[in-house]
Amino acid sequence: MKNRIVLFICVILLVISGCAKDYRFEVQNWDNFQDAIFKVSFTYPKDWYIVKESNRIAIYNSMEVAEKFFTRDPRKPDGVQIIIASEESDTMQNYEKYIDAYTADQEAAGFKIKGVSNSKIEGLTAKQVTFVGIVEETQKTKLNVTRIATLKDSVIYYIQYSGFNKTFDPNKFILDTILATLTLPKKIVIEKGVDPAIPIAQVEKYIDNFLQLEYPANFAPSDLPKKGDVVGAIRFQGKLEGNRRDCTIDIDVRPAKGLNLDKVVEQNSKFFKFTSKGNAVIGGEKATFLNYSLVKGVDSRVYFVVKNDKIFRIILNYYAPMKKDFLPAFEKVVASIRFK
Repeated sequence: MKNRIVLFICVILLVISGCAKDYRFEVQNWDNFQDAIFKVSFTYPKDWYIVKESNRIAIYNSMEVAEKFFTRDPRKPDGVQIIIASEESDTMQNYEKYIDAYTADQEAAGFKIKGVSNSKIEGLTAKQVTFVGIVEETQKTKLNVTRIATLKDSVIYYIQYSGFNKTFDPNKFILDTILATLTLPKKIVIEKGVDPAIPIAQVEKYIDNFLQLEYPANFAPSDLPKKGDVVGAIRFQGKLEGNRRDCTIDIDVRPAKGLNLDKVVEQNSKFFKFTSKGNAVIGGEKATFLNYSLVKGVDSRVYFVVKNDKIFRIILNYYAPMKKDFLPAFEKVVASIRFK
């Protein structure tokens, strides 16, 4: 009899653990997210569905789940949503008042407040509220929500984690990972009398499938058209009013098809009427650069690197009379490059 009871308990535990596991979304790979406009970055589950707005990023474990958060359709699968967003704050409002007002709004909407506690975002003191409620007419769909808010540079930033029914608790590790890796925008400070077009010392980090680097915070990355066999192309250019469109850093990536650095330089040199040539080391890899000028008043330099059977071409363009303002800053960007 005792053995039967033990066996019954074991079966029940297996069923319970199996059920719990069914509500946990397995993450095979993680990726780094960054946005050139919102200027936030964090680690998230690769291949999850993302919706981007100017100051709001929403992440869902599937597109169908995203639809359920929008329509509250009980026929759609349960899942989770994570939002990272910002809201302008007047000088009288701090994150605590923001959470108090938000909590009152949720109570007025019929949600039950489960707790309010202290928290952290990017090392900044923050406030957290968790609540739960029924969100559709059949009374079968329960929504649990946690919102954490902080104040930085007179802006309220918050991260919100939501889950339908039994998906909330098993997937909190997603929130924990994003929260631990979240980097908020930095306020750009241009000293009085300084030309806003000139690269500043404050930097932002850029990461894609091929490389990572640091660039001046008053610049911004934008995708370039991929021509021919190019697999990646990005441009860094000043983003503030008064920026110079002739001062840019362009990086493109294409297959090397077995060619070594010397052969790549040999084949590409004919496309540049270079005035001088030199060698460098970028990201621990040998590089060759050519100095040239295709546009009057604008000097250029192109670096060639071969890594993982890919050709990396890095082109610096800068207004020649302002060489001392642009070239050293651009060289720092090149020196920060690390290949994947």
